[in-house]
Parts: sequence; C-alpha cells; structure tokens
Amino acid sequence: MDSTNEYYRMLNALSKIYISIYTFDLKKDMEYPFKSNEYIDMWSKNVEGAQNKTYNTVKNLTEEKHVDMMLEFVNMSTLDERMKGKSDIAIVFKGKINGWCRARFIAIDYDEDGSLHNVVYTVECIDEEKRKENYLMYLSQTDLMTSLYNRGYGEQSIKELLDKEKKGLFCLFDVDKFKSVNDKYGHDIGDKVLIAIAAAMKKAQREDDISMRLGGDEFAMYFRNIDTEEDAKLVIERLFSEIEKIHVEPMEEQIHISLGASFYKKDMNFDMLYKIADIGVYESKKSLGNRMTIVENDIIL
Repeated sequence: MDSTNEYYRMLNALSKIYISIYTFDLKKDMEYPFKSNEYIDMWSKNVEGAQNKTYNTVKNLTEEKHVDMMLEFVNMSTLDERMKGKSDIAIVFKGKINGWCRARFIAIDYDEDGSLHNVVYTVECIDEEKRKENYLMYLSQTDLMTSLYNRGYGEQSIKELLDKEKKGLFCLFDVDKFKSVNDKYGHDIGDKVLIAIAAAMKKAQREDDISMRLGGDEFAMYFRNIDTEEDAKLVIERLFSEIEKIHVEPMEEQIHISLGASFYKKDMNFDMLYKIADIGVYESKKSLGNRMTIVENDIIL
C-alpha cells in the first residue's frame, strides 16, 4: 500500500473530529489550511496575514462574552512565550455556529534559537460533551424534587461568600404541620407543597441570593448585602407574600412557614449562622401563621 496515500487517509480520518485545522508559520505570518469551513472562509476572505484572518474569524464567530479571551489566546506574538515547555495549549469557548468548542495550538518545530516556528491550530466541537458535563454538574448541585441547590452545594456556596466576608442574612425555615399534610393527603400532595415552596423562594430571591433545600421540609436562603433589621424584614415579607399565594389541591389549609434569621458578622461560619437562625425557628413556632424571628448573637430582636 502506498505509504503517502495511507498517511493522508489517516489525516483525513483524524480531521473529522475537528471543525478546522490550520498550520501557521509564525515567522512569515502565513496560514496553511488542512480543513476549513464556509464560515471561516467568509470571515477570512480578503484579509491579509494569518494573524489578522484569525482575529477576524474569532471576532465574528465567537460568542461576545468569550471574544476577548479568545483574541488573547490566538495572539501569535505571545504564543512562543505561552508555549514554553509545552507541546500544546488549549482553551474552551462558545461559538456562534457550533456552540461549545475547544481551540488548541500544537507545536510542530522550532528555530535554531529555540523559538517556535510552526504550529497546528485546531478547533473541535465539544458541545455534546459540555452539555453532559453541565448536566452531571447540575445533578451534583441540585435537589431534584425542587430544583433548588441541595444541602451540600448550598452550604458550599454560602461558605464561599462568608470566606469573602460579604454581609448577608441567613434564613432558615420549615413548613408548619407538614407531617399532618402527609398523613392527611398523602406524600404526593406533600411533595407538591415542597415544590410550591421552592417556586415561591425562587420568586422571592434576587439574582445573587442563594436558595436551598436542606432536606425534608427544611429550607434555607441567604440574602446577600442585607445587614439591617429593616431590610431583613423587607426580603422576608417578600417571601411570605409568595408563600401566601400557594394553593395545592385538594388541600383546604393555608401553607405557613416558621422562619428564623441571623445576620452574618465577621468571623462567623455557616454552623454558627445555622444555630442562631434555628433559635429563631423555634421561637416562631410558638405562634400560628407565617412568622419570622430575627436573632443576633443569640438575642431575639
């Protein structure tokens, strides 16, 4: 068998993995396409130089939020320094046509002075891989019944904020007489109540707040940048307002929650916030209806 033909057959088979494959001569600013497509050809047409063609392609075929990152990655004037001691470098970005992609530079050869001369530049579509990765991450972070954060990821997210000493309000609550709901109407209706509670939490929270299900009928929220009693009551009343809208057939009873809240103070950790807020939950359960008790350093406000 002709070894040259076999070689090109092998390259052609490998190329099917990639959206595009180019060889760049860094000294001459020249590109040699092994595989391209109509979109790359359109945006590199009538543009002089490998660098300018690559810049133009990136600007027009990359999602806006990733453009600056990709322009820095394909900057060939810094490529020699960035690839010192490496056979390749790669980056993941989102493209307008193919979704999630991985771009990679692979060193081919060097000049006598050790500077990089020729490289291979490949772009591979990893959209399906990324979707699977995101789904597995979603499963690891999410309470599947309510779609809120699960206990592990919710705690981790709050702890990360506490490590940065961000002020905030931690709220802990559970559903009043939830056992009687399950006993009277069955667990299917009980599950619907929990799902409705979660939906109310999502409506009440702001973009940067954290909502999680701790387990059973116990939930928690962390409202960022809340450090006064007045502001605390405002965000909690917003949650109560959403809770009051809940109606689950065939239940006749109104859903109520008992809530305890604690302010983050410097050097407090998650366990301290939880224990203080739990004092508030216990106090709130002494009265009927949606009740809040804000506790600061074990003192009920």
